[in-house]
Amino acid sequence: MGAAGLPIHELAHLQQSFHGGTSKGQLMDAIEELFFNLSQTEKNRVVSYCIEEILNRKSSLKEDLEQVLERVGWGISGNEPYPLDLQMDIDTSELPEEMHNEVKKVLKRFRDGDITGAMTSICGAVDSLTEDVYQTYDLGDHRDASYQERVAKSIDVFEVEYKRTLEETNLSDRQINIFWQNHRGSVNQAGYVLGACRREFSDVHGEQNSSSIFVKRALDCAVFIIRTIISLM
Repeated sequence: MGAAGLPIHELAHLQQSFHGGTSKGQLMDAIEELFFNLSQTEKNRVVSYCIEEILNRKSSLKEDLEQVLERVGWGISGNEPYPLDLQMDIDTSELPEEMHNEVKKVLKRFRDGDITGAMTSICGAVDSLTEDVYQTYDLGDHRDASYQERVAKSIDVFEVEYKRTLEETNLSDRQINIFWQNHRGSVNQAGYVLGACRREFSDVHGEQNSSSIFVKRALDCAVFIIRTIISLM
């Protein structure tokens, strides 16, 4: 409970209060009282970190915990609990560890009520990826490009590789070109949506008013962009 953020130092008086020692029941009663004296925000944070600490120590409990949490509108990604109103059934299993960590950061900030911070984390993952592409393929200074342009130029460098993978199919050259143009256009449009969310609903330029629905949309766009580019690298 201490590792989960409960201020258990406030229970230091128990040993003296309960003459002759403290029983497990007395300790649990004191912890319960301490927990219920927290604010709602602090309660949410302690519960979330408690779940994470439990799974860090005993991962075999994950399936049972998921069943219990689902009843109250929560799920688990990795060892991180998250509210189910943040759509997370998108497949991130093939993303690199660095990108997994970015998604975990999004979940943590969203969970703690930092909606604009969650939006910034989502965009930051795509920022890092496109910066790597710019540097690797000598595309110039990524800071001089608009957000959508960065995404579009990053996917454009993989046109040859993208079409090469399709040449192994029975598609004609015309079909391959149409396939590429539509997929490239989808990534480009996802970049626009993500850039607009970053501009209007993140905390990059100071505190912004945001809604959880935009975090969900931005996360969908970001994972689509990241998965597409990484699959070609």
